Amino acid sequence: MGVAHDIGVLGSGPAALSIAAACVRRGASVVLVAPEPHAKWKPTYCLWKDEIAPSMESCIEKAWSHAGVETTVGSQLLERAYAKLDAEAFQRLLWERVLAGEVEVVDDCAEHLEHGPTGTRVETKNGALLQARVLIDASGGKTGFVRRSHPRPPAFQAAYGLLLQTTEHPFDPSRMVLMDFRPAPCEPTEPPSFLYVLPLSRERIFIEETSLALRPAMDFGQLRVRLEARLSQLGLSQSERLAEEYCLIPMGLGLPRSSQPVVPFGAAASMVHPASGYSISHILRKAEPVAAAITEALDADGPQSAAAAGHRALWPAAQRASWELYRFGLETLVQMSTAETALFFARFFALPQKAWSGFLGGGLRPSELRQVMTRLFFDLPGPVQWHLMRTGFSAGAAPLASSIFRMGAAWG
Repeated sequence: MGVAHDIGVLGSGPAALSIAAACVRRGASVVLVAPEPHAKWKPTYCLWKDEIAPSMESCIEKAWSHAGVETTVGSQLLERAYAKLDAEAFQRLLWERVLAGEVEVVDDCAEHLEHGPTGTRVETKNGALLQARVLIDASGGKTGFVRRSHPRPPAFQAAYGLLLQTTEHPFDPSRMVLMDFRPAPCEPTEPPSFLYVLPLSRERIFIEETSLALRPAMDFGQLRVRLEARLSQLGLSQSERLAEEYCLIPMGLGLPRSSQPVVPFGAAASMVHPASGYSISHILRKAEPVAAAITEALDADGPQSAAAAGHRALWPAAQRASWELYRFGLETLVQMSTAETALFFARFFALPQKAWSGFLGGGLRPSELRQVMTRLFFDLPGPVQWHLMRTGFSAGAAPLASSIFRMGAAWG
């Protein structure tokens, strides 16, 4: 076993590289463990443009000044810029930041952890032994090393997408389609799904059929059938297919227990927004404060205090309360019909921009979040209100609803 590193990081995706880079910037030595750590990132990474720090603007592949929302009850144009990151440039930038300091990269998979007063020993699949004073698990939502406060089954966001080269497409290149909840021209129309479109140029588009939240996950085959039906309707079925994308995101995992020696980050830390599936902005926003908390406490008080400080910075009590409120929102989405979903989002995006953007951003205090959710409830039509009430007082959700409002009262 070699010299102990200050920080061990499991994983090599955006969460792992973001937190590793933040630790390196603070002078920590890092060992990063992941199978194929330099493998090319395949997912499409997008976020609202105002969530991108100036230091990362070079990673923007394309930005749109407006985002469109379509439902069976009308159209809405959101005056908030949206951006797609160039995945290759994003990955390259983070690796440059990681490799700017004292870093060991191990092409392997962590198989066993042994915790002690001086840190964590990592045994890899290939038999290597590594030592880190604090271990950060950023290996994804399927990790087996993180203990959670509630063993809740996740819901899943599933999507099937295509990158197309066309001679002409019908979408305005200055705006993207965030959600088109009008049903695909095929049967069945349940459960609900929506069309998501990124017009990258006048001849090139990324187009995707997405199931927002379902338990169990919607079948990729059904998503593909719906997308093919839409392509035929749009006159794009014969377009050249440059790439195909499958996406499956667990949503609503229980929050990590704060008493454990492993500090999770990214999906492993339940940082995926429970009601939207977004996580990149949350990861980028949290990497610096979590790294600062860990490294400062590590220098001052040692590994155990550093892990505790990392947990506090990752999930402060007020944000834990907010996340449980979002979890309640997820439960309502999982059970909505296609018609109810369309009505819900038509009213959701009719809220003031500060309200809906704050909700999607995940940074609202519990009191602010309750205000947004209450206002939305009273704006919704009767059938959707009734659906929310049924969900809130169902056998499975009633204890959750009770606990979140108690927490909200304590921390609002």
